[in-house]
Amino acid sequence: MTVSRDRPLGARHVVAVALGLPLGAGVFTLPHGVENLGGPATPVAYVGGTLALCAIATVYAVYLSSPLAEHDGLVYAAVSRTWGSRRLGFLIAWPTLGAYVAVLAVLVAALGRSLASVVPVSATAAALLVLAALVAVHAVGPGVAGRLQCYVVAPLVALLVAMTLAGLLAVAPDNFSPLFPTPTLRARPLAALGAATVVTLFGFVGFDAGAAVSSVARDPQRTVPRALLAAVLLAGAVATVAAVVALGVIPWPRLVFAPAPFADAAASGLGVRPGLFLGPGMVLATVGAALATVWLPARTLRGVAEVVPGLDRSTRPGVPDPALAVTGLLAGAVVALDAVGQALYLALAGIFVGYGAIAASGAVLPVLRPTLYRRCRFRPPPPALAVVGVAGVAVSVVVLARVIALDPIASLGFTRLGPALAAVDEAVLVRDPLSTVVPAVVLWELVGVAVVAVAADYRADRDIERPPLATAYEKRE
Repeated sequence: MTVSRDRPLGARHVVAVALGLPLGAGVFTLPHGVENLGGPATPVAYVGGTLALCAIATVYAVYLSSPLAEHDGLVYAAVSRTWGSRRLGFLIAWPTLGAYVAVLAVLVAALGRSLASVVPVSATAAALLVLAALVAVHAVGPGVAGRLQCYVVAPLVALLVAMTLAGLLAVAPDNFSPLFPTPTLRARPLAALGAATVVTLFGFVGFDAGAAVSSVARDPQRTVPRALLAAVLLAGAVATVAAVVALGVIPWPRLVFAPAPFADAAASGLGVRPGLFLGPGMVLATVGAALATVWLPARTLRGVAEVVPGLDRSTRPGVPDPALAVTGLLAGAVVALDAVGQALYLALAGIFVGYGAIAASGAVLPVLRPTLYRRCRFRPPPPALAVVGVAGVAVSVVVLARVIALDPIASLGFTRLGPALAAVDEAVLVRDPLSTVVPAVVLWELVGVAVVAVAADYRADRDIERPPLATAYEKRE
């Protein structure tokens, strides 16, 4: 079969990219932070978190089954087309852009720190070299980046499966009895599971990287929605099984003393040192997460080219296009200025603002844009889609409330970025979140407003006309 050079990615590539961040290095420390809230019933919380996140993923799948899958930057495309405003779409996508630039910066900082331990260069210089390599891989073409993602994620998944099987050999069922061993847990079991479930949601951050590749995927309206949902379910299954293994091997009261519970449990099953898994596994996981993260800000920038002209310009293979170059420059500036910690204030808030906006748009899609709704291949009945969308908004609001209430280092620690945060000065992150997260988002949005204003003047000066919003999804004769 001949594969188009313009659309070289298939379902396996989409799944691999979508798993990049949810299977980051933090997967080896599962169920870190959740077990304190859920006790031995923690695996149930992971199941609940997977189902809750599926509400957001389902709305993504609806939009990805429409002609919008052909366009870059799904958050921008979905919000602008549903609500009829390019400016609103840009201002919703802008925090997501800043968030993933921050995530990319922390990942390359972590990889740079590892590289600097074996190469005689500074950690900052090593991080910039890693970033340059990532940009170069993506500049060669989406096919190369997609294949490399598979080459990294496939052995990582194989390692996690091997660890699971090894850990299952040492599981002691009595460790799950009783499920709620303390008076506090027994008094309010549903509240405990609810709090634990909310924390599990942080681990799915970055699943939308699978949506970012839709414009370069083969038959995206069919391939990408299925692959994205499959990736979410697989990520949830991995986390759930890891929690079962960790709690089944290490008694709950002692789990808090295990630095990497899942790896410790698997090593116990084989009678080997945890480092046997942690060394290669964490490198693979961090590289996979970094590779996947590049797609998100780069494709978001290409998507907002309707607002900021020129960002979707193509270049010859091997030369970064404007969107990819801007992504590299932004992340490089964050690393070079040693501002990774400050940039991370945007991370979780910006990401879940995008998730909530997608969910809210999906809830009203059949009413506001019936033509676009009818063009969706995956088309739940309007009442069902409204319920799913409202559920997705609720999930996003609950997580955002936790992000604002918790110290940044605590909320970021629940993600799969945990081990990478070792490259960040914790003194920068450990602050009152109201003095960091909220002002950071507001200031970044003000920058976005300035970008919109400057871009509008530029379009006016050059007399650049834009087609109606409906052109993106109306039928072509």
